[in-house]
Amino acid sequence: MSDSQGSPGNFSFGIRRLVLVDSAGFCYVEIPVDNHGLILGPGNLGKSSLLNSLRLFLLPENNFKNSRKKFAFRNASAGSFYTNEESYQHYFPSQFSFLIMEAENPAGVHCQILYRDSASQLSYGRAFVPVAYDQLRPLFWDGDDEDGIGQAVPELSFSRLSEKLKKLSKETRLVNDPAKLKQMLYSSELMNADAVRYSVLPLGESDERRVQSLRTLILLLFEMKADDQAMSNAVASIIEADKKFADDAFDFNIDDFLNRHDQLKQQQTQLNRIEKERSRFEKLEKDYQAYQTLLRSQHDFAGFRDGVSHALQDIGARRKAAVEAFNEQNETLRHVLQALKKLEQDASGLKGEVRSADRRIKQAEQNQKDGDLLLSQYGEMTLQEIEDIQKEELESRTGHLAALKSAAQAEIRLEQIQKKKQELERKLESVQERESKQHWQLQNQLDEGAAAPLRAVDPRLVMASPGRDLDADSKAAIEAFARLFVPNDKGFDWFDTEYQAQPARQTDFAEQRRHIEGELHGLEKERAELADTANQEHHRPRLIERTEKEIRAIEKDLETLQRYPAAATTLRDATEEKQAAEEQLAKLEEQARLEQEKQDAVQQKAAKARAEKERIEERERELAGLSRSVGTVEHRFPHLKLVEAEKPLDSEQVSVAAFDDLQTQLDDLEERRRSILDHLRQFVYLGIHEDTEGELQKDSPASSAIRETFKSLSDLFAGMAERWNVLEQQVGIHNETVASYRQALKSNHDHIARFEAQLNRELEGVRINDLVEIRVDIHTDPKFRNLVEEANNIDPYGNQLQSDAFYDRLRVFVADFFGEGGSKRLTMDKVITGISYRTRKENAANLDKKGQSTSTTALINLELVYRLLKRVLYPGVQLSFPMVLDELASVDISQMPSLLERLRKQGFNLFSAATHSASAEVIYLIGRHLEVGQMRTAKPYSPQRTLVFWGGAEGFTNGEAISHWADQTQASLMEPVDE
Repeated sequence: MSDSQGSPGNFSFGIRRLVLVDSAGFCYVEIPVDNHGLILGPGNLGKSSLLNSLRLFLLPENNFKNSRKKFAFRNASAGSFYTNEESYQHYFPSQFSFLIMEAENPAGVHCQILYRDSASQLSYGRAFVPVAYDQLRPLFWDGDDEDGIGQAVPELSFSRLSEKLKKLSKETRLVNDPAKLKQMLYSSELMNADAVRYSVLPLGESDERRVQSLRTLILLLFEMKADDQAMSNAVASIIEADKKFADDAFDFNIDDFLNRHDQLKQQQTQLNRIEKERSRFEKLEKDYQAYQTLLRSQHDFAGFRDGVSHALQDIGARRKAAVEAFNEQNETLRHVLQALKKLEQDASGLKGEVRSADRRIKQAEQNQKDGDLLLSQYGEMTLQEIEDIQKEELESRTGHLAALKSAAQAEIRLEQIQKKKQELERKLESVQERESKQHWQLQNQLDEGAAAPLRAVDPRLVMASPGRDLDADSKAAIEAFARLFVPNDKGFDWFDTEYQAQPARQTDFAEQRRHIEGELHGLEKERAELADTANQEHHRPRLIERTEKEIRAIEKDLETLQRYPAAATTLRDATEEKQAAEEQLAKLEEQARLEQEKQDAVQQKAAKARAEKERIEERERELAGLSRSVGTVEHRFPHLKLVEAEKPLDSEQVSVAAFDDLQTQLDDLEERRRSILDHLRQFVYLGIHEDTEGELQKDSPASSAIRETFKSLSDLFAGMAERWNVLEQQVGIHNETVASYRQALKSNHDHIARFEAQLNRELEGVRINDLVEIRVDIHTDPKFRNLVEEANNIDPYGNQLQSDAFYDRLRVFVADFFGEGGSKRLTMDKVITGISYRTRKENAANLDKKGQSTSTTALINLELVYRLLKRVLYPGVQLSFPMVLDELASVDISQMPSLLERLRKQGFNLFSAATHSASAEVIYLIGRHLEVGQMRTAKPYSPQRTLVFWGGAEGFTNGEAISHWADQTQASLMEPVDE
């Protein structure tokens, strides 16, 4: 800033130097920017990039993302903007890339250093150090070489650089946070040296609107040209920043406004549609209440299903147990029947034995009776004697029969009869002799103890008579022999042979005599018959028949005699056998009775087990049928498979009747369900309920979906009154928004007019060249003005939506104003469409709208930027900033001195880039030029970038006033220039 502009109360902020290291196509370039200058060099060398890099220092950014909006690096040849990556790689192509800006402010001189940051993509970092660049130069460039061009500093890196910077000053700061950068770059605490130490542009207020306005003005400073749109954007930004309150910001999102109206309209339409269907909902509610009552049947069915399953498992186990019990009882019964059958068989055998014993007893009794009868006929005769008699009689009668049949035999028989008679006569004499010796019989001489055993062996032993008394030895021998017999209950045992006891009896000799006499009489009678038969043949058959009968009678008597001895034994044995058999039979019958009782008990148990088994099997068949029926129901209603039972139904309650009742309820439930689904789907069709997942369109929606949908509809209809109230309130709020938007449109329209008036008041007395009066016209879109007028004609107060006609006109405005696509936010930069100037020359009566020359327009723009910048910056500060003018060649050479002088007064240093074809007069008038394309180093940081420029600018003034050289007619516009 010039000394003439300084004063003790002013605070100066300026940029002194710009340095690029391995950046923007240069190896090392150092440019002073504290005065006017012209950068000369071949085309496409990167001259403009040098000055444009200042944007990176002045804006609080830390990356190249969205660089079009942040920095607006323009590709002039292509007529477009560079991409993020192109811009980043241009300024930070390597790890050796650094950008340094030397600046000064009331706290002193400092340097801001930008470096490539590898922390994230497209990012860069900043270092602030409170020293002049002359102290830093050796860190970036080694100028002590033979040709004076210099060379790269070996092993340059930010890590080493940061260590050295911290050693240079403890006030060194490394900052990347945008908020912290805003605070440091735009601090206006001028009385606080620490706070303002690194400030470059002290803002009056550091809010985002001010920062955005400053960004717009900075871009203007670095691309100053007669661009009406750029200037209008700057004006729009300043107008917004100039508002007293942030809430006054003009940011009218018409899309949101229209969308809100459409939402409220849709809500109103939706509420009307819902109200129209209230009768349907009442039917649905009635069905749903019945459905809810019946819905329990699903869980009952699930409980029944699980109950059937459990019952089948239980009945299977019970059937198995019942079958085992039944088989066990049958097996027991089989064993009992077998035992009883064996007992019956044994009893039958014993009964047979008893019957056999009875027959034997009967036969023995008959034999004994017949024998006793026969013996009674022979008196005291022994069996042997009687048998002998009978055999003799049989022989006699046999001979007699033969004699009757044959004459020869008759002779023989007669001889036999004669001999027999002689024998019987001798026997009769013997009996008579024995009778005479009867009292000497052994049974009469022996004790009964000695006689009884002998009698048991043969009664004849004791009936024998020695004819005298026994001597002692004989008697002793007989008694000793008798003692060898052992008495028992029935008789006597002779070692292993038993003899039955026999009663004592006396020999009936008289009977014997009669018997012998009878035999003699019979022989005589037979002899007489044989004698008569020979004379009377007609009697022979009768006699033969009689004789044969007599023979059979004798044979029968012999048989009786043969059976008689064993009859008593047989009778006794048979009786004993019968008794034993009967006793055994009684025992068997008792066992049989017990077995029969056991059989009856087992049969009862078996019958009971059979009945239980059959009952269980019947129950199992019933349950199997119910299980199939359950499957049929689940096939009809698949959703029932997913229903879980709270608890299985008790097996005892599982029945066909229970299932039939459940099926009836389920059928009724399904009917209600279909009715409910019809209603619910109709509500979905009408748009009253949203079935986003399509649950209600399934063949069998889940009960939860039905329940939730009904609840949603119930809540919907129950809350209709509240929703109407809310809608009415929302409409009222929206109408208030309409009122506030209407007010915002009007107030912003008025604010633009006021701002225009303020600018024109500030331009009063400003003279540029031959112009004595300058007026600014801020142009707004006519559609915006029409919108303001339209808004003034509505009544936004009330609880009813504005007419559709108003919103239709608003939509027409949106379509005309914004076109297709893009944002529909009505902001100041869209409303202000341009800036134009009206000027009046001296002696002219009226303001002229005709356009001025490029140089004059640039001067007017400069004056306007200066006024705008003053609105943003802290009051009372003075700047020394470079301003880039790309259209320098279009400026009238005669107006160059006044342009340079006005820039200097306003704190701007003109910078422009040109090739060597630039006129010498322009170079001379600017005063300093920098030849940036002449030197190259042999030792660059990167072989792609070898250009070097440093050591200061070349010039003509050497500190003298430009007026000394320039046209004297413009001397009054020029002041000394600081080098």
